Amino acid sequence: MKSLVVSEHGAFLTVKNGVFQVKKKDQKLVEVSPAEVDEIVVTASVTLSTYAVRQALRHGISLFFLDVRGNPWGVLMPSIATETVKTRKAQYEAVISQDERYGKEIIFAKVYNQAMHLKYWARLGYRTTHKEVLGKDEPTAARLYWQDLANILPRDVGFEGRDPDSQDQFNLVLNYSYAILYSKAFKYLFLSGLDPYLGFVHKDRPGSEALVYDFSEMFKPWIDFVLVRAFREGFRIKAKGGLIEEGSRASLAKLVLKGLEERVKELGDHNPKTVEQAIRAHAVKLASAVREKAEYRGFRLVL
Repeated sequence: MKSLVVSEHGAFLTVKNGVFQVKKKDQKLVEVSPAEVDEIVVTASVTLSTYAVRQALRHGISLFFLDVRGNPWGVLMPSIATETVKTRKAQYEAVISQDERYGKEIIFAKVYNQAMHLKYWARLGYRTTHKEVLGKDEPTAARLYWQDLANILPRDVGFEGRDPDSQDQFNLVLNYSYAILYSKAFKYLFLSGLDPYLGFVHKDRPGSEALVYDFSEMFKPWIDFVLVRAFREGFRIKAKGGLIEEGSRASLAKLVLKGLEERVKELGDHNPKTVEQAIRAHAVKLASAVREKAEYRGFRLVL
């Protein structure tokens, strides 16, 4: 999977001779063939030609728009969803009948992956509570998990625990990185035929992508791992007033997208795949399970 990130304020995305071009004034910043792009991620105030948008959609390329805080504010994607009516009907029935199987499995997979993340650092000599996390309920597991990560991260980062409203570097980076993950989840859930706005765990509210938030929980520990590793290797951002500066947003987006291209092992699966491929595969698996009223086994990371 390759993402074209348009992060330069004032840039212009167009098409010339069938090739995407990102320009700013008279300077050509990027030139890439549609055959080499799976999605376009726009993280700044830019101009898009309608021809570029049409070219993207014709090639099956989705466009995601993130604001300065990393929150997705818009998505454009080709109309190729699979078995949408049958899948969504089954999804609505599962929620109305309060079928808890899917929500419970997603939460179990999340806690399992948090424990595996901590176990990775334990093998490197850090004291972690990975064994305790695996046997706890979600709130307790989360408290232990973030407490351990606070001790593993460098002190200058100033991370004391997970707080979406905190202005420390790591919390800001988590918010922005999760937004990128949400955009991926939205894309594949939608294309698999599921309703991204109707969740099994998060309550549905107008405009809230409840299923996206549910589904993403399983993959957040991997994003956390990518970020902790990067900060331990010296990665830092520049932020002001609780907002990540433009250059840092671009660097962070590239870091996260590169992390999603890494190959990982999944418990019970002997064929490593990229994290993005795993997201896509599990969206299809979840849709199939819901449609057939069958059991679903969530994403369980091997680190």
